[in-house]
Amino acid sequence: MEQLDKEYLKNYWKLILGKASETNLGNFNSSTQEMSELLDFLYNREYGDDIYQGDGSGEGGKKAGRGKSNIKVFKWLKKIRSTFPEKTIEILEKHAISKYKLKEMLTDKKILESLEPNKALLETILHMKGEMNSEVLVSAKIIVKKIVEKIKLDLEDKINSRFSSLINKTHSSLFSASGELDFIKTINKNLKNYDLNNQQIIFEDIYFYENVHKKNKWDVILVVDESGSMLDSLLHSAIMASIFATLPAFRTKLIIFDTEFVDLTDYLDNIIEIMFQIRLGGGTDIARALAYSSTLIKNPSRTLLVLISDFYDWNMNDFYREVASIIDGGSKFIGIGALTDNAKGDYDKVAAKKIAEMGGDVAALTPEELIDWIKNIVS
Repeated sequence: MEQLDKEYLKNYWKLILGKASETNLGNFNSSTQEMSELLDFLYNREYGDDIYQGDGSGEGGKKAGRGKSNIKVFKWLKKIRSTFPEKTIEILEKHAISKYKLKEMLTDKKILESLEPNKALLETILHMKGEMNSEVLVSAKIIVKKIVEKIKLDLEDKINSRFSSLINKTHSSLFSASGELDFIKTINKNLKNYDLNNQQIIFEDIYFYENVHKKNKWDVILVVDESGSMLDSLLHSAIMASIFATLPAFRTKLIIFDTEFVDLTDYLDNIIEIMFQIRLGGGTDIARALAYSSTLIKNPSRTLLVLISDFYDWNMNDFYREVASIIDGGSKFIGIGALTDNAKGDYDKVAAKKIAEMGGDVAALTPEELIDWIKNIVS
C-alpha cells in the first residue's frame, strides 16, 4: 500500500512538472505517457512552444528540442475527453482559450461544436464573438442557448413555485390571464357536452384563474453591471428578468451598463439576443445607469429596483446621490454584490454599508435567495 502511494505521488508530480522531470523521477509509464503528452501540448506554451520533445540526451541519441506538435487541436480535444475527468477537461479548455489564446477553438466551427457547454465557454464566446464569422456565430448561439436553457429551466421552476400564490383561485374566467387552468370549473361547465358514444367530454369553454395583481402590478427594474468579473451575476440576472417578464404580476425591465447603459427590456423574450448584446469588461458608471432607471419609476410604492454590481465606481458621490434619490422617492432598493451559485463575490464593502445606512438592502445572494427576497417584498 505504501509503495502504491509512492508511485501515485511520483506520477502526480511528474504530470505537474512535465517531461523535464523524467531525469530525476524516471520515465512515464504507459498509463501516464498520454496524459503527459496532452498536458505538454497545452502547457509547454509557457516556454513559447506547442510541445516539449526532450533535451537531446535521450536513449539512442534521439534528436530533441522544442519543436511544433503534430497533434491538432481537434484531436487534442477528443483525447482529453477520453483521458481526464470532467472537471479537469473544463479547466484545460478554459486555459486553452483564455490563457493560451488557442483562437481556432472558437473560430473553427467543428472545434467549437465539440466543446463542452459550460459557463467558462460562455464567457469566452461572449469575449470573442466579434472575431467569429457568421457560420461560426450560428454554432456559438446554439451553444449559448444550451447553457442558458439549462440554467433557465432550474430558475423557472423555482420562480413559478414561489409566485403561484399570486394566482387568485377564488375567481376564474374564460381568458388566460394567469395561464393556470381552473380544472374543476372547466370540467363542471362542460359536463353538458358529454359525448355518450365516445364516452368523453367535449371541451367548448376553458377557464383560467385570475391574477391577484392584474391591475396593480409591481415594477421590477434590474440594473446589472456587465464588467468582466460580474458574468455569473449578469447571466443569472438576465435569465431571471426574462422569467419575471412572463409573470402577469410584474412589469420587468432590464438595464445593463459599463460606462454606458443599454435598456434590454424589449429583448426579454429573447434571452440569447441579450447574451450577445453583452460587452464584458471596461469601467463602470453606476450613477448614470441609476439616473436612467429612475426615469422608469412610475409608481414608487410598488417599484423594486435591484442593482447587481460590485459597487466599485469612479464617482462614488454621484452613485450615492442616485441611490438616496431612489430610496427617498419611495421605491424599494436592493443592492446585490454578487448573484452566484455560492453567493460569493468581490464587492465594495464600504459602499455596501453606505447603501444600507441610506435604507437600502444589501447582500450577496444565490439566485434562489433573491427569488425569496423578492417574494417576501411583493407579498
